[in-house]
Amino acid sequence: MKLNIQSRVIRYLAVRGFYIRSVADTASDQQGIDIVAEKDGKLLWVSVKGYPAGTDKTKPSFQAGHWFKQAIFDIIEYRGRDKNVLLAVALPDYLRYRSLAQKITWFKTAAKFVYFWVREDGQVSVQ
Repeated sequence: MKLNIQSRVIRYLAVRGFYIRSVADTASDQQGIDIVAEKDGKLLWVSVKGYPAGTDKTKPSFQAGHWFKQAIFDIIEYRGRDKNVLLAVALPDYLRYRSLAQKITWFKTAAKFVYFWVREDGQVSVQ
């Protein structure tokens, strides 16, 4: 069974004193910011992607590429909306996502965001 990435990140944030202001229903493809949290008057917006399952025509690795690009576009859009908000992308610690993240390390610095990596055992790390 694959973990629910969004719920693990919410738990991680709550334990660290973040107030969870809103959570999108990602299962129904609800539009908007996936997680909005706040701590010490500072907002955090998180784009969440899960484990790619693939389809009859699409391999999971290919699907992961599309989802990763969508998450990065979210960061571009969010940064355009607010220069001061904290931003993050939450992803399963999946080899394809890691290799894509490695390719755009320059962008991570420029856009000022972090990754929340969720391991199979549920542990969350920040990069």
